[in-house]
Amino acid sequence: MFYKIKNSIVIPMIVFLLVFSASAFAGTGTGVTSGDVVSEDKKEEVQEVARVEVTGSRLAEDIREVPAPAYVITKEEIEMSGARSTQEVLDRVPGVNGLRNSSASALDKSVIVRGLTTEVLLLVDGIPFRTSSYGTGVSMGSPFDLRTVPLESIERIEVVKGASSAVYGSNAAGGVINIITKKGMEKSGGSLLLEGGNHGWFRGSVRGTAVLSDDVKVTVGYTKTQETSEINIRKRPDGTYDKATDYRGNDFVFGIEKGSWAFSGAWGDFDSDWENSYNYDLSTVYKNTQENKYRRFAITYADDVNSGKIYYNENEKDYSFYSDPLYISSYDYKDSSMGIMFNRKQEIFGMTGVWGFEWRREQSEYKGLSDSAWGETKDTPYDLKRDGFSPYLEVSVPIGEAGLDIGLRYEHWSVDGGETVSELIPRLSLNWESPSGKIWYLTAGRFFAMPSFYQIFMPDRNYGTPNPDLKPEKGWTYDIGVKDEKALNPWSLGIFYMDMEDKIKYESDSTTWIGQYVNLDQYRAWGIEAEMKFNFHENWSYTQGISWTDAEEKTEGTDEWTRSNMPRLDLMGRLNYAKGPWAGELNAHFYGDRNIDGGVYKDDGIFLMNASVSWKEGSHKLVLSCTNIFDREFVLDDQGYINPERKFILSWQYEF
Repeated sequence: MFYKIKNSIVIPMIVFLLVFSASAFAGTGTGVTSGDVVSEDKKEEVQEVARVEVTGSRLAEDIREVPAPAYVITKEEIEMSGARSTQEVLDRVPGVNGLRNSSASALDKSVIVRGLTTEVLLLVDGIPFRTSSYGTGVSMGSPFDLRTVPLESIERIEVVKGASSAVYGSNAAGGVINIITKKGMEKSGGSLLLEGGNHGWFRGSVRGTAVLSDDVKVTVGYTKTQETSEINIRKRPDGTYDKATDYRGNDFVFGIEKGSWAFSGAWGDFDSDWENSYNYDLSTVYKNTQENKYRRFAITYADDVNSGKIYYNENEKDYSFYSDPLYISSYDYKDSSMGIMFNRKQEIFGMTGVWGFEWRREQSEYKGLSDSAWGETKDTPYDLKRDGFSPYLEVSVPIGEAGLDIGLRYEHWSVDGGETVSELIPRLSLNWESPSGKIWYLTAGRFFAMPSFYQIFMPDRNYGTPNPDLKPEKGWTYDIGVKDEKALNPWSLGIFYMDMEDKIKYESDSTTWIGQYVNLDQYRAWGIEAEMKFNFHENWSYTQGISWTDAEEKTEGTDEWTRSNMPRLDLMGRLNYAKGPWAGELNAHFYGDRNIDGGVYKDDGIFLMNASVSWKEGSHKLVLSCTNIFDREFVLDDQGYINPERKFILSWQYEF
């Protein structure tokens, strides 16, 4: 293993060090060469732009200035949400559906953004964190599992919608979710969390920072999570339920910060158990066990102009199921990625600009064993990798009082057993800030999403065949909007249109169940997204969000457009109160104009309401929350998966 890593990373590492060293010493950090003459004001301006890494743009100083629909969820909002996972927290964003597969902690966690799942990019501290062992659908249709980022580690979450492939590369079609984790505290100290609720819910966390000198600090943390009682997860056609039976997770963090340098590590494991049956045979109950492990390690450097990252990520998933212990089917997935990222802000031909590159290796392993007692193994193992190298450039061209942000990224991937893939990805954004502070924007962005190894190779030959000709998904997204995030009552309004070629979908024969991942002829979606926060009293505020998304797809060889199964209307409202040690929140969510195929389940509108109240005195904080107050049940899709049941959670936090 070390030999593989050593030989695969040595050349990119040399390039990284050479470029980084040359850039760091050129112009003494001013972003220009030594032969240029720049005023002190200009130096200060360039340095100020470089201090903050903003999701969705390498040029913006603040996420509120990004020319796209952008949202921030703070740790205080997370604490008040009563959420068990990052998936439930993201459901607060208009147009982000976090109900998917959300009834129990035992199920994988992902979200839908603008009707897309596999084309959404997850970043953790600006680093892509995804696998290549995903397909489509509820059980396999996400390149990441949000359980790998525990809520206790999160400082804030930034969500930017629209095509961001020109900034981040593959998979950033529907949008980007950047989870910024907590860093060390300014002074030595720590925090303790104890949390309990019905359905056997428990979460405990301890975290501490030791400040060793003026610029050195060490942080460690541990979180234990359990959900140990039976929870309904899927409604069968006969009215009975599949059930989650047990979930147990452990998460660890470790970090060292010294000046501009930092090392961060996060790793953990979680075990899930559930029972299910299939519609064709409701009398047979299968027991499912899934064991997950994850690891994230990164070394980062950032000054006023340059930033660099070296990282290694790993995900393992061992899944097995059986109806009779003598006949067990098992599937083992292991995905890893390593990469180098370099970024430099400087003037380019007199314009504010950013340039850099990213090298990334993705590796995926699969082993399967089906019905071993009969010797009918139809799974084909694989161990594949692909290397990507991506230089990029962003500049801001002044046009009168407006600005034209131009982004260009070149993706080049060499793939084991496949064709080399290259793609030039542009993005243009015309934006103008009015004298009153409103930001108007018009953005057109190309996006690009590589197929997963699982989709190409289809190792489970009981249900499908490989498709070596599977092509990347490509297309354009157009956004037009206006926002005033600095107003007394912040608000935003936007309209988008997306047109995708070669969208990947699994299609199977209804009789044999044998299928294949194929490229659809076309996918398109348009929608409206808006949010406004009314600060109508010093202690009271109300936030209203709305999203309307109309998505359709067309299969190759036909002229008929078929509607997507996601709800078109996403309406949410949130009432907040804060005075002295007390704070409270009441929020409601409505999903309307739904479409569930098959006619087995109702597709009426979903209405859910949650509430929470908190009290803080000194170093102590208590939070009581209730989700799904009226304990209403809704079927979410044609597979019968349902929303979470009513849950009460009481948490105690202590800082020392």
